[in-house]
Amino acid sequence: MNRTLKIVLSLTATLIVILIAFGIISYSVLKGKIPEYNGEQVVSGLINDVHVYRDSFAVPYIIAEDELDAAFALGYVHAQERLFQMDMTRRAGEGRLSEVLGSKTIPYDKMFRTLGLYKIVCRDYEKLDTLSKKYLDAYSKGVNAYIKNADGNLTFEFDVLGYDPYPWKPEHSLVLAKLLAWELNISWWTDIAFSDLVQKLGVEKVAEIIPDFDENAPTIIPSKLKKLAKIPLGLYQVDKKYREFAGFVGTHIGSNNWVVNGKKSESGSVLIANDPHLAFQAPGKFMFAVIRSNGWNAEGFTAPGLPAFIIGKNQNIAWVLTNVMADDSDFYLETLDSTKTHYLLNDEWKELDIASDTIVVKDSANVIFDIAKTHRGPIISGIHPYDVLYKNKYQDEATLSMRWTALGFTDEVFTLLSVNKAKDWNDFTAALKHFVAPGQNFVYGDDQGNIGYVCAVKLPIRSDNSPSMVYDGTTTKYDWKGFVPYSKMPKLFNPPQNYIASANNKTIKDFPYHISNLWEPASRIKRITELLTSKKTHSIEDFKKYQMDFYSFYAKDITKHVVEAFGEDEIDDQNLKLAVDLLSKWDFVMDKQSQTPTIYAVFFQKLMENIFLDEMGKELFNEYIFVANVPYRKIQEMLKNENSSWWDNIKTEKVETKNEIIKQSLIDAVKELEGKFGNNVADWQWRNLHSVTFAHPFSGASPLLGKVLDIGPFPISGDGTTIFNTEYSFTKPYKSKLGPALRFLYDFAKPDEVNFILTTGEAGYFMSDHYDDMTEMWLKGKYIKVNINTSDISSRGYDLLQLRKE
Repeated sequence: MNRTLKIVLSLTATLIVILIAFGIISYSVLKGKIPEYNGEQVVSGLINDVHVYRDSFAVPYIIAEDELDAAFALGYVHAQERLFQMDMTRRAGEGRLSEVLGSKTIPYDKMFRTLGLYKIVCRDYEKLDTLSKKYLDAYSKGVNAYIKNADGNLTFEFDVLGYDPYPWKPEHSLVLAKLLAWELNISWWTDIAFSDLVQKLGVEKVAEIIPDFDENAPTIIPSKLKKLAKIPLGLYQVDKKYREFAGFVGTHIGSNNWVVNGKKSESGSVLIANDPHLAFQAPGKFMFAVIRSNGWNAEGFTAPGLPAFIIGKNQNIAWVLTNVMADDSDFYLETLDSTKTHYLLNDEWKELDIASDTIVVKDSANVIFDIAKTHRGPIISGIHPYDVLYKNKYQDEATLSMRWTALGFTDEVFTLLSVNKAKDWNDFTAALKHFVAPGQNFVYGDDQGNIGYVCAVKLPIRSDNSPSMVYDGTTTKYDWKGFVPYSKMPKLFNPPQNYIASANNKTIKDFPYHISNLWEPASRIKRITELLTSKKTHSIEDFKKYQMDFYSFYAKDITKHVVEAFGEDEIDDQNLKLAVDLLSKWDFVMDKQSQTPTIYAVFFQKLMENIFLDEMGKELFNEYIFVANVPYRKIQEMLKNENSSWWDNIKTEKVETKNEIIKQSLIDAVKELEGKFGNNVADWQWRNLHSVTFAHPFSGASPLLGKVLDIGPFPISGDGTTIFNTEYSFTKPYKSKLGPALRFLYDFAKPDEVNFILTTGEAGYFMSDHYDDMTEMWLKGKYIKVNINTSDISSRGYDLLQLRKE
């Protein structure tokens, strides 16, 4: 062997050894950041020692003598598992993302600083109930105890971004609650989008495509709206980008819940179910926990950052949630004087409340800007995606202010803790009197066999009953007239049908106050009702099947119009003929193994394009279809109307009919599928187009990081109209972006047993075994059966972390 070859081989071997050693060391370092589930930790802030047991899925059982020690331990556990998630969320709410992420997040910081979420919670902190403040203080001490004990050995995300988290404050938990309300508030998008449509298309055209309900007053479109300065879309655009950045993609921000009493359950006791639909992400939104103490005893789902159970049960009651879809915000067109320091109100100039604020930006100059407020709320028209770069681009736009109930005083922690501690229906309803936002349908069951429902939201009283546009801000005529008294909000207790269900559907008919115009299509609630009335009694096993149901009443309704449009037509194209045949014989189950859901879904996408795109153009079209339930509901209405002007394609000489547009849409769908998958229809399975990925916040940085940090992709059944909701964005079809963030089932006949599952796992760190140990079970409809009786917990062989008072 010559000398050169020896040197090459020696260097190669050395390099391999170095790489292996580096890999081992790196792996060891990364594994070393997994939180410790065993041993003792001496911490400052406890009254007495606390035991934290964890089962094989890392579900924490917090055993404390004092309830405030339990809150402390929950903060410690949340920080162990989800500190980076918590830190990014509070930074977003505070408007401090740019301090660690640089200039790309300036628009998001400006948006939330303009809304003033953090300033509001700081302003209102002393108004909170004493119980809230005690829990928030104890919880914050727990978070900070973990940060201190970790001594810089935090998950790799902090290393990559090169910073350490600052101490947790009670106000940070409150800003997380505000941010959750923001995520679930979609009503304001349509106010802006519909107003923009009117300005560009005119009142008559837009009146045809705004979903409406007979029980409400007709949709009111201001006649002078088209003549006013351009409606600013900055907030709309920035929020869409922020939601993409934060992983809050999807607009079916809803859920399913139902409860049956003993007359409809096989066990003879109340059965309750919930699966809230939120954006898919890794780690997931929730953690399951069990708490035992002298004053706080409950189990259920917690949001890291908050010292309360959001969904769950205690010894006496259980409660579950869906989104009311409440319209709890409005926008006002303001008129400013030449100095931009006063606004016109009832023929008088009122002084704006103007304050300067500063965004600290990593590796760049700070951004200093002014925030102006009217008596209603902040002026949001200065929020633009590129305002930092193009300062003069938006000067011809109207000035818009915003009022939102969550910008007032709220005490979510007190409300939730009061629910956590409630012993019966009276306690439960008394607790919800204080609930503000996001509006929720609380469904209830208890150990005495009672079931109930409360529409919990602070609902504005308006001068008109169907607000879908921006208001004239130069008068107080459109100011809120107060709020609907809690005593008048919809409630239900032990109804004669022996069950209650909600799926973001219309809350109540003939209600004298406006709740929403953004109800979900009736598909999910119709299917739930059909299942609950399909047999005399139900079991937990039945409920498991119902939560995994992929039947779509909506698809059934749409498909009949396709089959009718083709009628007895002679179809020469074989794949088109087969598509019509498959649709005519379909069982309307959005099964991932079937080709028919693919044909239907692509047809529906083409139908939207063929109805709206010719007159709207791409940008306006994407605005209109962004909130998915708007086109879902409107197209269902339009298919019953042969005479809508929207059926005509204005780019052709002839006037198209409804059936011609329907047929062309299926033709276009078949051509697209042939181009994507080939001419063999057998290859057009829904699984090949429709999948789910639980994405880590870093996954977009590089494909390699995505492969390491993301969970998925997995082919999946369903769509946005099935009980198992797997919504995809109409603007970026067909990857599922939203669905059940958890599943929860409980039978009061088995008081020590809870069935649940999360999308990913309890842990937030990708090296943990519990980062994704629930995903396969979630996909297959499997559940973790938790034994919540803690009397023998020390003998179960669980991990035990003992928190010792200093």
